[in-house]
Amino acid sequence: MDRDASAMARRRTAGEGAILEYLPRMTPRVYSGVLTWVVCIYLLLAATPPESPPEAMARYSDLMNTAASDPAFNDVDREMARLLRERDSHKALFWSWREPYKSLVANAQARVDALRPEHEAAAAERESLRLRARQTVGLWSQVGVGELRSQFWKSWQEGKDFAKRMTFWDIMLASSSREEGLAAVLVRWLSQFLMNLTVGLVAAVFWFAGRALSLVLAYQPPLYSGLPFFVIAVLGAAGTVLIFIAIAYTAAVGGVYVVAKQAAQARLEEQQRRGAGNVRYRHSGGRRG
Repeated sequence: MDRDASAMARRRTAGEGAILEYLPRMTPRVYSGVLTWVVCIYLLLAATPPESPPEAMARYSDLMNTAASDPAFNDVDREMARLLRERDSHKALFWSWREPYKSLVANAQARVDALRPEHEAAAAERESLRLRARQTVGLWSQVGVGELRSQFWKSWQEGKDFAKRMTFWDIMLASSSREEGLAAVLVRWLSQFLMNLTVGLVAAVFWFAGRALSLVLAYQPPLYSGLPFFVIAVLGAAGTVLIFIAIAYTAAVGGVYVVAKQAAQARLEEQQRRGAGNVRYRHSGGRRG
């Protein structure tokens, strides 16, 4: 009994040692990298950005409201939208070879082209107002950081939605044999979901990186301000995804291990009960003989 216990302890120790061999050694460089990653995650998700002065926030609100609700801009937008709808309404089947549709579309397109310079000028003026508003508060303000976090959670949700859709179609199109048990099917679906989740969240990091770059360009900050902002955003997003995926895989593997261990223990107890019953039966039969 003691020998079995000591043998199991040695196997457990050997297994833990084999696992530890795959973990990185905590050198000063590793410590620095982990600390940098943690700081980037904190800055992206939880840090409180510096508050802008009330005058800057008031100026920002005024410029953004002007860009969104100026009647001159809105009139040009509405007229352009009306002309585009009119042009598209004349596009019947094979309209480019049929009259009068071809002429109607050509006339509507001419009016669209005539209005386009004014529309582009209005759009440029509106974007100029928005740029002035953003530069009033700055990229590192609560406005810029809030936009960045909004883009991160948007990309995060898109990655999870991708994983859900892919897992749904994997389950719908999957084929299983009759010999495959329920537990094996569930484990296969779980592994497929984890793989799809990994792909979706890794893709979400790239989507977010593109959106973060667009956000930085929209504020047009100096290089010494925009580059650290972008690097921190991407490293924080990658670190968050890595931690989430690690937790998901750990939970899944741990759950499967616990269920498998309980099932094995139940089978062992059942075998022991059957063995004890057979022994009692043989002993009782021998006494009767």
